[in-house]
Amino acid sequence: MGRAAFVGAFVVFGGGWQAAVAQPSGADGRDFLYRVQQGDTLINLAERYMDGIDGWRVLQRRNRVADPYRLQPGSILRIPFDRIPVVRATAQVVFARDANSDGKPLQAGMKLAEDAQIDTGDKGAVTLAFDDGTRMTVPPGSHVALSRVRAFAHAGLIDVRVHVKQGEAESNVAPKKTGVGRYEISTPALVTGVRGTRFRVQASDSVSTSSVLEGQVTAQAGRRAQGIKAGFGVQASGGRLQRAALPAAPRLGAIPELVQTPCFRATWQPAKGAAAYRAAVARDSALTELGPYQSTQAPGANICGDEDGDYTLVVQSIDALGLTSVSATRVFTVRLHPEAPFTTEPANGKVYRSGEVAFAWASVSDAASYDMEVADAQSFASPLIRQHGIDVRLSKVLGAGTWWWRVRSVAPDGKTGPWSDALRFRLLDVPPESVPAAAVNAGNDGKLHAHWPALAPELTASGARTRVQLASESTFTKPIVDIVSEGSEAAMSKPPAGVYYIRTGVDLGDAASVIYSKPQRIDVGSFVGDSSRSPVQSGGGSLLLND
Repeated sequence: MGRAAFVGAFVVFGGGWQAAVAQPSGADGRDFLYRVQQGDTLINLAERYMDGIDGWRVLQRRNRVADPYRLQPGSILRIPFDRIPVVRATAQVVFARDANSDGKPLQAGMKLAEDAQIDTGDKGAVTLAFDDGTRMTVPPGSHVALSRVRAFAHAGLIDVRVHVKQGEAESNVAPKKTGVGRYEISTPALVTGVRGTRFRVQASDSVSTSSVLEGQVTAQAGRRAQGIKAGFGVQASGGRLQRAALPAAPRLGAIPELVQTPCFRATWQPAKGAAAYRAAVARDSALTELGPYQSTQAPGANICGDEDGDYTLVVQSIDALGLTSVSATRVFTVRLHPEAPFTTEPANGKVYRSGEVAFAWASVSDAASYDMEVADAQSFASPLIRQHGIDVRLSKVLGAGTWWWRVRSVAPDGKTGPWSDALRFRLLDVPPESVPAAAVNAGNDGKLHAHWPALAPELTASGARTRVQLASESTFTKPIVDIVSEGSEAAMSKPPAGVYYIRTGVDLGDAASVIYSKPQRIDVGSFVGDSSRSPVQSGGGSLLLND
């Protein structure tokens, strides 16, 4: 979850016409619509748009104009498309992920010509830019054809037709307000013609929808056509159009500005008119680099990812017709790396003798060093020990009492990752001859203890669990241990001395979609003895022990 810069060209028009004036107003059937401005005549309009200055006579007949030199400002003039010369143009790929055109992988910077076929996989997406700044984003699971990609020869306006065979396309047409030529999105059941707007079209085998977010469109199914303004949408099925107001956009709840866990729970208030919701994450605030949508009937979704960066959460309401709301968005930042190490000892909640205490944790691949702290309060307001170094195992002398400890990774550039969970342990001043059985040094209980960051309560409430794997190789092709745990720690039988790797992932009920952390290395030496390979002990967890 790279950034892409917007590459739409700024068009400068000749003939004294200022690009900032939004005179061109889109298309209606076979005609280009132009809103008349002060000083316009049929002669200069024919010279600007048509294939010859004599086209003014066609305009006079078509629009029933009495005086070709006196036009009413603000009125709409129809110019036949078959008299407007066009040149071939291209669409530029400004973002692509897991998508292809005619079997070739798409990459940012590529140009697509007329008749190109675009396919996005289950996790793919593409954003295209046309010459007037219009952008079209094709989310995952879509098949789209560029049926026509051209531009008006004399005015620089685009003449584009896109066919959505399956899936969806969201368009932001002429965002620079320099006017609209022709921009149409068709589906097997619906044609949406645009007059400068932002809208979203969805298509399935039998039903198509168009949701208008800004401006207006003309929706046509068979011979039926309707003008649809912002805040409304239309469903087309069997040649019939059903118009309705869009559902209200969700009101997002508290979303953390800084996320330091692989997954978090995003929630929102139930929206009026919503039958369901869908959420996605984009890599930019313009929603150019849009990730897959996750549909849900509950007002909440689990958002997971493992790449640091700035993101935008996108949530939309969906009504019973399939119309979608304006997007509710929230920007957040992910900072996961270097990851917090898995801690092994002292184990959480265990009791040891006072004196020399061993601290150990896993080795993180992208960490250059580590910070370790020990305090007599969970707040770590005044740590007794602050240790910075490259070792993943060290000893410190501590007296009797209750203590907390934690560790974090430090990158080569000095950037620090999140702290591990604060672990509590107790030290007792007890002579060796009076130690009660299993009361002291319970960490040396023949088990290898591992602790990882706990999931947020709202995640566990939604059914999320932690999947933990231990393997003798970093590819995890044959894990020694594979568990699904409801907690944040496990005690497993000590494996033979050697190098091992451990990783965790958030399990949302589908093992194939678990997002795993980077493997961390554990060097099991003399301080971890031999034992038989017995099942892992994990509170509330289910066990999969692989041979």
